[in-house]
Amino acid sequence: MKSSAISIVLAVLLLALMAAPAGAGEVTKNSTQPGEIIDKLEPPAACANCHAPIYKDWAGSMMGNDFYDPSFLAALSIAEQDAPGVGDYCLRCHAVGWFEGKSEAPGGDTLGKSFLPAPAADRESVPVCDLCHRLERVGLRKSRVDGKEIAEGNGSVYFSVNDPWQGGKHPLKPLHKTGELCGSCHDVANPLRASVNDSSMRQPLERTYTEWKYSFFGETGFRCQQCHPPMKFPGAQTWLLYPGMSSLYGDVDAGWAEAGYQVSSSREFALRAARERNEQLMRQAADVEILEPFETSSGNELEIQVRVTNRTGHKLPTGFAEGRQLWLHLRVTDVDDKLVFEDGALDDEGALVRTEQTKVYEQKAAVEGEKSFHFARLDEILKDNRIPPLGFNNNAYEKEGAFIIGADYEDGQNWDVTSYTFSVPPDVRGPLTIRARLKYETYSKEYMDWLLATDKTKTANAGGPAAAAPDGSDTWGEVTYKLWKEYGRNQPVLVAGAERTVAATAGATGGTGVFLVVITAVGLAGLAGGAIRAARGRSAKKQGRGE
Repeated sequence: MKSSAISIVLAVLLLALMAAPAGAGEVTKNSTQPGEIIDKLEPPAACANCHAPIYKDWAGSMMGNDFYDPSFLAALSIAEQDAPGVGDYCLRCHAVGWFEGKSEAPGGDTLGKSFLPAPAADRESVPVCDLCHRLERVGLRKSRVDGKEIAEGNGSVYFSVNDPWQGGKHPLKPLHKTGELCGSCHDVANPLRASVNDSSMRQPLERTYTEWKYSFFGETGFRCQQCHPPMKFPGAQTWLLYPGMSSLYGDVDAGWAEAGYQVSSSREFALRAARERNEQLMRQAADVEILEPFETSSGNELEIQVRVTNRTGHKLPTGFAEGRQLWLHLRVTDVDDKLVFEDGALDDEGALVRTEQTKVYEQKAAVEGEKSFHFARLDEILKDNRIPPLGFNNNAYEKEGAFIIGADYEDGQNWDVTSYTFSVPPDVRGPLTIRARLKYETYSKEYMDWLLATDKTKTANAGGPAAAAPDGSDTWGEVTYKLWKEYGRNQPVLVAGAERTVAATAGATGGTGVFLVVITAVGLAGLAGGAIRAARGRSAKKQGRGE
C-alpha cells in the first residue's frame, strides 16, 4: 500500500476514534486487560510488614502517589471533557484499578471517581508494589531507527494474572533492571491524533525513554535505575509532594494502620524526604558556566555568554512537558549592589517575565496550530529546545518523535550557549558581579491558570463525576491551583549556577569601558547559601558548579 493510501486510512481511523468514546477496547489493547486478574494484587501496606524502610521510600515518591496527584486529576478531567473515554488510556499507568475493570465501559469510570484515596473506598486501586513485581514482560515494537525491538510505551505491560509468589520469596527479575521497564510508561503518544510533525506517527506526548535510548547512556547500557533508584524514584517534583499533597490528604493511610499494617497514618515524613531527594537529584542535573572573554563594543555595551550543560540521561527537562520550564536567570550588579541588568526574573504573581533574550528550555505544543496544554487534543510540537543528553542522535530523535524544534544541536551535543547584550550605565561603579542561575518549575503560572480555567468537571463533592476532593473543592483544577498559590508560586528550584566578578576601568568619557575577569566563584554551593538551607531546616552538601 502506498504511503498516501496509508495516511488516508490512518486519518479515517483517527476520526472514528474521535467520534466515539476511547475505551479500553480501542486504544489500550497492548497490555494485560481489565478483568483478567485471577489473584488480586496485594495492597502495598501488606509489603510494609516485611519491607518497612522500602515502603516509606515508595510512599513518598510520585510513583507511590501518581493517582493522588491533583494536577493529574485536573488534566484527566479536561481530557475527558473533549474526548470522553480517553481517561481509560491514562489510568492504565496511574491507577491499578484499571486492571480490575473499573475504568472500562460499560459501567466503568474513566474519571477515577471510584478510585478514592485508600482506604476510604478501594485499597487496591492506587499504584501497588505487586503490579511491577508480578510483571512478566513489557510490550515491544520495532524501532523506526534500526528495526530492533524497543519498549512500546503507552502503558504496555503484561503481568501474571495469578499470584506467582503465594507468600514466598519474590526476587527481582532481569526485566526490573532495564530501561525498557521504565519505557513501558515513560514514552507516551496521543492515541487519538496523528502528528503534524510526522503524520506517520501518533502525536508524541512524552519521549523520556526514546531520549535515553538513543544517547550515550542508552547505547552504553547506563540504566535509568542508576540515577533513579527503585523505590526511592527521585524525580523533579518538589512543593506538590511536600507540603502540597501532605497537607491535602492528611492521614491518608489511617485505615491501613488501624487494620494492623506496619505503616504510619500520615505520609508527611515520607513526602518530605522524597522532596529532599528530588532536590538533591536536580542539583546534579546540569552545570552552568559564564564564558570568557567578555566582549565590549563601542560605548558601554557588554556581551555575556552562559553555557548550560545537560548532565542527565535524557532531555533537560524531560517528561510530561506541559507547563514545565527550565530557564536562565541572569543578574548583574555593581559594587554597591545596584542592579545593572536582569533577565529571567519572576514577577510578584509567579509568572516568568520574558524578553527577547530570555532563554527558556521547554516544549510548546499545539492543537490545530494554536498553542495549547490540552494533551488529549495535541497534534503538533511548535518548539522543543530542551537540551539533549550526551551522545544523542539527531536522526534517531527525529524518527522516533523526540523532535528538536527551534534549536540546533549537533549529534552528541549536550550543551547550549546563550548570549546576553546590554548597555552599562556610565555612572556604574565596578567591579560588576555576574550571577547566572538555572531555575526549574514543574508547573508554570500559565499552566496553573489554564488548569483552573479549563477544568469544568465537578468533583463528587459538588455532585459531579470526578473523584472527590479532600479539601471540598469543586474541581481538581481548583485544588491544584490553590496548592500552587499557597506553596509553589515564586518557589522555583535552583538547579545550578555560576558567578563571576568583573573589574571595570574608566573609559574615555569617564564611564565604564573595558571589563576584565578577575575572580571566578564556585556555582551552586556559593549561590544557594546558608539562608536557603536554614529555611528548609536542613544542611546540604556543597555542589561545585564552576571552574
